[in-house]
Amino acid sequence: VSTQSTGIFKMFKFAFALSTLLLLGVLENASALDWMNGPIRDIYYLGVSSENRMVIAYRGMGDVYIQGRRHLREYRDSNWMGKNRKYGNYQCHYAEFPVISFPASIKIVGNTLPHSGRRGYVRKPAVETWSYAQIGANGFPTYQKLWSNKSWY
Repeated sequence: VSTQSTGIFKMFKFAFALSTLLLLGVLENASALDWMNGPIRDIYYLGVSSENRMVIAYRGMGDVYIQGRRHLREYRDSNWMGKNRKYGNYQCHYAEFPVISFPASIKIVGNTLPHSGRRGYVRKPAVETWSYAQIGANGFPTYQKLWSNKSWY
């Protein structure tokens, strides 16, 4: 199997994960908040991109990290507009991380940046939103559990 066909297969699975979340209404305008503002929420592990990066989608102002794997630093070589061109404009931010060995289980935790939003001042929540993902040997999620801090909604 050539690397080009493997890359196309990865992008197909990646697009399938995004479209499934859209069909389920997960990445729809589920909240009245603007997707770029508010606390970190709606965190989903999407899979491995064709650039061999783990991709996580989320909403809110701030960033996400992988708990217990702080050595994994988010790639910051493109802005949100570039990531929207790569993955699609689904009203969410995308975080790209180095690939880990699979299968694996990870916990992705939000890190809200305090700011002034359209609903007033947003403070860092006492407990951040998190998502638990089990990842199969192919790098795509087999199970996800989301916990959202709804105290600001």
